[in-house]
Amino acid sequence: MNDDVLHLLKIFEVALIASVKFAISPFEAERYGFNFKEAFLITTTGGTIGIILFSLVGEVIAFGWRKTILFFEKPLHIQEKPKKKFTWFKRFIIRTKMRFGIFGLVITTPSIISIPIGAFVIHRLYKNKYRNILFLTISLIFWSLILNGVAQYLHLSQYIPK
Repeated sequence: MNDDVLHLLKIFEVALIASVKFAISPFEAERYGFNFKEAFLITTTGGTIGIILFSLVGEVIAFGWRKTILFFEKPLHIQEKPKKKFTWFKRFIIRTKMRFGIFGLVITTPSIISIPIGAFVIHRLYKNKYRNILFLTISLIFWSLILNGVAQYLHLSQYIPK
């Protein structure tokens, strides 16, 4: 394969990882040999595309999910309502929302929560879509600076066999 095509595939892979699970992407970019500036641009662009995509597509998925559930559900007078299960993840989301509001969710989305889940939860809890996207993007830039700096400083790829 041509070196240019291989380089573009590496860029695409890092951007794709950044759009889904951002915390891993700076370390993957460093492993591929990108410098700080290249890694920052690739991961930030990929993460921003992921935020916009999952913000817009999340509403469509939620709408389809509600319609599917209603189609297969028994009538309410026949079925008893099941108790809601609270997993550790749901508790984490609720605690973060109650303690820190939208800013807590926005800060934890790129680093702890994945971008698709974080964008979906934030848009379900807070209705101003453009403000949510703006806050998520600002948080992503902040985390991109930190994580790319850490990845470039630590050079963890030297410990990964090729």
